[in-house]
Amino acid sequence: MHMNSRGGIRRWAVLCLAAAPVLAVGAPSVSGVSGTLSVGQTVTVSGSGFGTKPVAQPLLWDNFEGGTAGKGIQDVPATIGKWDTGAGSENVTYTKAKAHSGVMASQHNFMTAYNASLSKNVQFSRLYMDFWIMASYIDNKSRNFKPWRFYGPNDDYQLDYVWLCSGGLMNRVQGSAGFSQGDWGGPAYSNGKWMHVQLVYNESSPGVANGTIRHFIDSQVAGLDSGAIMTEKVSAHFNQIRIGHYWDQDAVDNCAANSGATVYVDDVYLDTSWARVELGNASTYAGSTHREIQVPSSWADGSVAIKFNPGNFASGTTAYLYVTDANNNTSAGIPVKIGQTGTAVLPNPPSNVTVQ
Repeated sequence: MHMNSRGGIRRWAVLCLAAAPVLAVGAPSVSGVSGTLSVGQTVTVSGSGFGTKPVAQPLLWDNFEGGTAGKGIQDVPATIGKWDTGAGSENVTYTKAKAHSGVMASQHNFMTAYNASLSKNVQFSRLYMDFWIMASYIDNKSRNFKPWRFYGPNDDYQLDYVWLCSGGLMNRVQGSAGFSQGDWGGPAYSNGKWMHVQLVYNESSPGVANGTIRHFIDSQVAGLDSGAIMTEKVSAHFNQIRIGHYWDQDAVDNCAANSGATVYVDDVYLDTSWARVELGNASTYAGSTHREIQVPSSWADGSVAIKFNPGNFASGTTAYLYVTDANNNTSAGIPVKIGQTGTAVLPNPPSNVTVQ
């Protein structure tokens, strides 16, 4: 390219800057991905600004592939971590009837029970939660289907999302402090359809709107997407996570009675850090309507190793890999091809260019 004036150089530089992607200040940057992009293989993601994650692995990860169909999922090992015992956990078993990925999932019996929960008992103030869920109901939607709920001391402190027969609602409750707040919104569920739940959570200071609740179902805001939320009126911490979780068969107001349901859950990821790696189906994270969580095995500022999880991305398809740091800043995506062996590397930026 020939530049015959300083003005020409300026115009060229401005065009280059206008064409460049705009990233959040301090966001991670991915420069390359190497390894075999197939299930369970170690893949290395290189770049910068990934930040720190003192424990690389999540608190819990389970794709249920190691279970035996028909056996219970309470007080047993997950793929990483361990499931606990809690109310309703006796009504959850491994199954091959349905699966989001692989051949196994958890099956929640709401034909004869109202509570059928995958249970994790852990105190936390920050959480990233990610799972896939499907409801297979007999005739009508429930007036009260809760895919997840958190409990605090004596069950007085709660956070949950509920699907009504029409619409969705997020509940924030601290009964002894007289605090109750409902936040409407989110996509409806359909019979026999897998849906993806993601939650970025951080508790607030007591009585202060400085907490975070960013909740998405199939990449759509469901209830809340805010970093300025009061989660507690007086000091408390959640110590129970329930996934599955609750299905009511009664008729109330405009919701007809129903004959029960079987709910399936797959690919559950829980972590007390927001730092994570994901695949998306679009060249921007916000534009990705299909996302799959990855499972880190080591984490450094310039390199993350993951056990690759294609989820239900088909072999040969192009996806985009994203790294999010502990502050929930997400990188630009880098394209990868599922099943590919080799290295994808972004081009180096131009050198010896001065912008005036």
